[in-house]
This record gives sequence, C-alpha cells and structure tokens, in this order.
Amino acid sequence: MSKLNVDINEMEIEIKKAYSDYFNSIKSNYISWLTGAVYIRVSTDDQVEYSPASQVKLALKYAKEHNIYIPFENIFKDDGISGTKIEKRTQFQSMIAKAKTKPKPFETILVYSFSRFARNREDSIVYKSLLRKRLGISVVSITQPLSDGKEAIILEAMYEAMDEYYSVDLAENSIRGKLEKAERGEHQGNPPYGYIYNKNTRMLEIDPERAEVVKMIFKEYNNDPKMSIKRIVVKLNAMGIKTARGNLWSDRNINIILNNPAYIGKTRFCLGGMKRNWDNPNIQLHDGIHEPIVDLETFEEAQKRNRKRKELYFKYAQPNVKHEHWIRGILKCSDCGSTLVKIKVVSRKTAHFQCTHYIKGKCIHNHYIREDIIISAILEQIKKDYTEKIDINIVSKEENCKDDIEVILKLLKQLEAKEKRIKTAYSEGIDTLEEYKENKLNIQKEKSNLERELKKIEYDSKIENQKQQVYSKCANAYEILSDPNSDENTKYTISHELFDKIIYDKINQKITIYYK
Repeated sequence: MSKLNVDINEMEIEIKKAYSDYFNSIKSNYISWLTGAVYIRVSTDDQVEYSPASQVKLALKYAKEHNIYIPFENIFKDDGISGTKIEKRTQFQSMIAKAKTKPKPFETILVYSFSRFARNREDSIVYKSLLRKRLGISVVSITQPLSDGKEAIILEAMYEAMDEYYSVDLAENSIRGKLEKAERGEHQGNPPYGYIYNKNTRMLEIDPERAEVVKMIFKEYNNDPKMSIKRIVVKLNAMGIKTARGNLWSDRNINIILNNPAYIGKTRFCLGGMKRNWDNPNIQLHDGIHEPIVDLETFEEAQKRNRKRKELYFKYAQPNVKHEHWIRGILKCSDCGSTLVKIKVVSRKTAHFQCTHYIKGKCIHNHYIREDIIISAILEQIKKDYTEKIDINIVSKEENCKDDIEVILKLLKQLEAKEKRIKTAYSEGIDTLEEYKENKLNIQKEKSNLERELKKIEYDSKIENQKQQVYSKCANAYEILSDPNSDENTKYTISHELFDKIIYDKINQKITIYYK
C-alpha cells in the first residue's frame, strides 16, 4: 500500500472516531435538534490545521454547541481540489444535489470558513442564493461568525472579497514561483516517463530501464519511415511495457514523449499551461539541471518528422463540423467501451465508424461498421421498440422522487411521533433504559423497512413511467431521424435526448440501445 493510501486511511479512521465521539455525546438529546451537513475542502498544500479531520472535529464541536445534528452521510469532503473550480468538486455537487431533494434533508451547512465553500464571489452568490432563498438552507462559517442583523450582509461580502483577493494573489505568486523554478532549470510537475524524482536532491534522475524505452521510441520513429505512432503504440503494448501509471500506451503518450524537451535536458514553461500545444509561441525553454536521455540531433530529427506529419494531416484533414453526425458520442465499442468515431477514408465511397481505442492501438479488436449499415440497424431497432413495446433498457436518472405515496409517509410520521413518546416515557421514569432501547430498536427497524419499501415503489414507478415516455419519444424520433431532409443539428439534439449509449458488438453483429 502506498504512503498516500495509508495517509487517506488514517484520515478516514480519525474522522470516523471524531464522529463516533460526537454522536455518543449527543445521542440522548439530538431528536429535537436541527439537522445539518458539513462541507470541508482541503488543498494539496494545506497545513495540518486545515486537514479534513481537523475541519470535521471543529464542525462537529460547533454543531454540538449549537444543537445541530449531523448524520454521518451528511459529511461531504473534497480533497486536493482548487476552491476556484466548483465543477471539479464532486462532493460539493453531491451536497447541492442532495439539498434539492424532498423532504428537505438538512437546514444548515457548516463550513470551516467561507473560502472553503467558494473563493469566487460569483459562485458563492449563486449557490448561497439557491440554498437560502429557494431551499431554505443556510451556510454557516464556524470561524467567521456573523450577527443576526443587517450588518451581516456587509461582513459576509467582506469575507468573500478577502478570500477572492487571497485566491488571485496566490495564483499570481504561484506563476512567479513556477517561472523562477523553470529559469533555475528545476523540473515542475510529474516526472516524464524515463525519469524519477529524487525528493532529497529535488532533481530528476534517469530511470535506466524506462530510459531505454524512450530511446527506442525516438530511434524507431526517426529511422523507420513506415513506423507510425500507432505502430509504436501497438508494439509497446504487445511487448507488455506499461506507461508510468501502469496503463496501456496510446498515441497521446507517444506524442508527449516525442515533443518533450525534458529528454534533451531542458525545462519548459508556458503561461497558462501547455495544453499540448507544442508550437505555442509563449513557450520558454531553459537549461535544466537534469541529465538528458537523448541527444539534440535525435530530438530535432523527431521534430522534423512531426512537422511533416502535421503538414500531411492538414492537407487531408476534413473541415470541423459542429455535429458531423447525430450519433456522435453515442455509439460505443462492446470490447473497451470507447466511442466509435466517424471516419472518411479517401479510398472508400462510404464513411464508416471505428473504435477510437483501436485507432490509438489500445483496443485489440477492430470494431468498425459502415455508416449506412449502422444507421439502418439503429432506425430498425427504434421502430421495433415503440411498435412492439418490448422490454427496453432504461438508464435510471438521478431525479428527485415524488413524495406522493401517502400511506407510507403517514406511517413514517406516526413512527416519529411514537419515537418521541417513548423518549418522554423514559425521561419521566415510566420505562426503564432497557425497555427504551428495545422500543427504539423496534421503531428503527420498522422505519428502515418502510423507507426501503418507499424507495422501491418510487423507483419501480419511475422506471415504468420512463419506459412509457421513451416509447412515445421513439415514435417521434424515428420520424425525424429517418427523414433525409431533417436538419443534422435537430437530429443530434433528438438523439442525445433519447439515447444514453448504443453498444456495437462486431463479433456477434449486434447493437444494444440504452435509453435515457
């Protein structure tokens, strides 16, 4: 087990212990408390005081002092994620999704500071407005208390402005630091394939075994005119050689190696990031302090061949179309699950679809099919689905279930009232502790069974409703998709609303449609 995994496991144990201590200290009191949630975020460079465990402990301490009950499943945690990128915070998005469910799952969200919630004022305003105004859920900072008066509006805005200023300032300092490191010849980021990073010397050191693979890639690419990048990928995968992450090779991996000046002892810096644009005029090269793996002549020869390959590509490249086909992104390979893309070959009159992983050398079987054949098969299957109303495949959506099953909901409310009564009976000395525990256990079991049954009924009902909706959509979609005069963008919109994916199995000559 890696050190990272050990650290994560230790952190989870620490969080669970903190929660256990919290729950044991409140379990006889929390029934009438408000229900809350905790959101914590840590960056990769955060200090100990901002660690997940420390944030959870402080949030639970605050919750106990303010009569807020936090169920364990209401603790949401994003690790090593920038506060400026809301869309990358999966746990944050899960928390917002849960907040939208009915009945309301919690009344308040506790955060260590407002910067943990969002460092961007625009995001902060949008999500806090959604939570407070539409859902009636407050966001509370346990370290930045606000008064109940109107002054709180100004104070909270000041906190958010200071957090955003800190974020922008930190980003500027980070860029300056990276430029200075590049100028000193220090490598930044993950070590390129063929190198290892020595933490003691803070330098790249050559990995002898992988360095030989790098040399082989350059040699075969330069010396054999017939050796394409795809053939190099196929050869490496056939030899059982893995990438630095232990995966199969792809053309992307080879392109990165062939264009990386680290292999000739250089460091590279580009404001705004490389984004695989090797010809970016803003790229700065500096002499590195690490040893090269290939010589300058070998590297320049590879660049010369790269330029010729690009010229040839642009000569025959098709112009980009927004939606070149309505099944773009939907058709999948049955072997590897990757997308089949439309390919137009000069020697063939009809375009065909082919597995992207096979094109990159990562998929063994060549799943390809002519465009006219696959489209005909899909349309035929759609027509069969809505006319015969067969048992179609539905991909369940994460939608809020309607709380319209009155009987079960009524029983659940009765159990809640019963739970309060047995608590009162115990507190007034009518029931013993053993009787209270037994009664509470029976109520909780009955409650769990009802909740399970409720979810099942809602799920089954939702799936059946979805099927009926899909049958109706199929009839309308067939008319549009089969009409050669229909606009391609309209077809694209219709197909992406109807299909989740279509699996193509070349070996068995079969397609399987999954509807949304």
